[in-house]
Amino acid sequence: MKYSMIVDINRCSVCYACVVACKNEHVGNPYPPYSYPQPDRDQEWIRLMEEEKGKYPYVKLYPIPVLCMHCNEAPCMEACPIPDCIYRTKEGAVIIDSTKCDGCKSCISACPYGVIFPNEDRNICQKCTLCMHRLEQGKEPACVEACPSGVFLWGEESGLEKEMKKREAMPLYREKGTKPRVYYVGLPTPTLAGHVIDGKSLMDMPGADVIITDTRGSSMRRKSNVAGNFSLDNLKMDTAYTVKIEHTGYLSKTIENVLLDIEYKHLGDIKLFKAS
Repeated sequence: MKYSMIVDINRCSVCYACVVACKNEHVGNPYPPYSYPQPDRDQEWIRLMEEEKGKYPYVKLYPIPVLCMHCNEAPCMEACPIPDCIYRTKEGAVIIDSTKCDGCKSCISACPYGVIFPNEDRNICQKCTLCMHRLEQGKEPACVEACPSGVFLWGEESGLEKEMKKREAMPLYREKGTKPRVYYVGLPTPTLAGHVIDGKSLMDMPGADVIITDTRGSSMRRKSNVAGNFSLDNLKMDTAYTVKIEHTGYLSKTIENVLLDIEYKHLGDIKLFKAS
């Protein structure tokens, strides 16, 4: 049975529970044959990367939990000069055998995700083990169990395939071609956003219809949320869009030639006025 993980960054509250849980699980605790204890400093087998998009005053912060991707095409395995020092378990986890590792750091240089760390005291390299010791006990990885927001969806690979397609989950740095076992929902993509308000009262306007159309005539539609905000993602960079906003009882508003020239573009407050 091989395992995979979906990480929904839309649900992340930046509480660091996953990071703390990993430390609690591994610092000072050996789990042979999978790992020596994680040092209490300079190693985070799961870390919270924060990616900022947009321009002031409209900036969006994307919190992205990053751990070993346990890649099916793992660059660390190819780079390691020691036979079978880095191997794959039947569950799909990529493991560094600490009894064979000589600390050459070839795997560190090869990893595009920056999730392998040197342990200078033991002269070995270390990383996330997918909590193999917990899997053998029928438990989830520590980070998954600790998350209070449901960021992590964990399970058998074939059982998650339908959910991956439904949520349009994708790999982090998919251009690297590593075929990871960890997929993400909500990664930054070219996005157009705005805030719909009443032109007179300046109150938020939920339920407004927002339709954007590109130069080829392809359209996307969203409704503003309870706070009057809307966002449309997975758009095309350097493309001009026409934005039309409609709401019952109000005059519609059209904004022409909105050029998506940055990855997160916010149109600010968009005022709608009541029809006479």
